[in-house]
Amino acid sequence: LYLEMSEKLISPITLLKRIQAAKRMLPEIMKTAMEKRKKELINLNKENLMQGKDSEGNDMPSYKDPEYANFKTSINPDNRGFWDLRVTGQYQNFVDVIIHPAVIFFKNDLQNEKAEWLHSKLGTRHLGVTEEQGYQFQLDNKPEIRKKILDIINNGV
Repeated sequence: LYLEMSEKLISPITLLKRIQAAKRMLPEIMKTAMEKRKKELINLNKENLMQGKDSEGNDMPSYKDPEYANFKTSINPDNRGFWDLRVTGQYQNFVDVIIHPAVIFFKNDLQNEKAEWLHSKLGTRHLGVTEEQGYQFQLDNKPEIRKKILDIINNGV
């Protein structure tokens, strides 16, 4: 951790109090930074689905009906014959993210017969991003979080 030197020196006790304040505020700072980029997570989930991949990077189920499989791969060759959960886009438009400091939850609130059927077949394995994508998302937030933490340490709350 690099602290910028300001013109005004602070006592070790003040520095310790500021570090403790930064530590207390870190979960909310992380949540706020991730909330700003929530759409990116949703888009990552949609990109995975369009490639016929679930939240762990595994293939979704394959289409059983050859005619439908041909139709789906003709409109989206990236799915490689695996479910992409998109014909009209309605299902994917209901994907949402709930962000907590330590956990990110994906959900889909679409209420219709097809959505209920999908959830009974897939559970939630299709909602989310891979561990690697989630890790990279957190790394991408690091500069903003670092800046806010250093500001608290250097300047107080």
